[in-house]
Amino acid sequence: MKTRTSIAFEELTGTAGNVTARSTRFGTVLSGRCQQPKKITPNQKDMRALFARVGRSFKLLTEEQVAAWAEFAGTAMAGAAGQGKSPAVNAYVTLNCNRALLGLEMLSTPPAGIPQIPEVEYSNVIVTPGLIQFSRLQNPGAGFRLAVRMSAAASKGKTYGGGLPVLVDAGFIPEERFADVTKVYTDRLTVKPTPRQKYFIETAWMDVATGVSGSRKYDDRICEDNL
Repeated sequence: MKTRTSIAFEELTGTAGNVTARSTRFGTVLSGRCQQPKKITPNQKDMRALFARVGRSFKLLTEEQVAAWAEFAGTAMAGAAGQGKSPAVNAYVTLNCNRALLGLEMLSTPPAGIPQIPEVEYSNVIVTPGLIQFSRLQNPGAGFRLAVRMSAAASKGKTYGGGLPVLVDAGFIPEERFADVTKVYTDRLTVKPTPRQKYFIETAWMDVATGVSGSRKYDDRICEDNL
């Protein structure tokens, strides 16, 4: 076990195999680590192929187009550069992958303007093995789609959801003001949420015309038994 110890307080923190130890004011707490399934689904293969295809197409842009993407990234996507990638590449790949998921053609030049995108507002999110649903979701209009990222925490004590692997386009019903993402989540991972497991959730509205997404809303839930 990789540990950080304190002799004075007899604290023990770290991880060994599938067990995580963390120190609290009540003593050392042991919890199981969530392991993502190693099986790659057809949807995950398609997503990897999409990212690779879009990334390769960036090399075909002219110098003027690359400069335009760099300028766009500096204003519209500040701080969103991926690890090891330039802001221009990250902006190009992000927007064009988003557009591809919406069934739109790729952009060789960035959008002329930065759209005004509302923040996500909902009253509650339900996570059970048979239902993942956002209720009383505020409808921003037909020009937006709801993007959802959701992943299990390494342990119940974890408070950061970095590296969420799942991107889904939620099934939003404007008349009912709710979004049910159960099917698309289970199709992507081929597993259902586990009761008593903590899940991190990120949501954002995506502008259909450009593929640009707005500010993210962060949330988390403990998966409950089926309602």
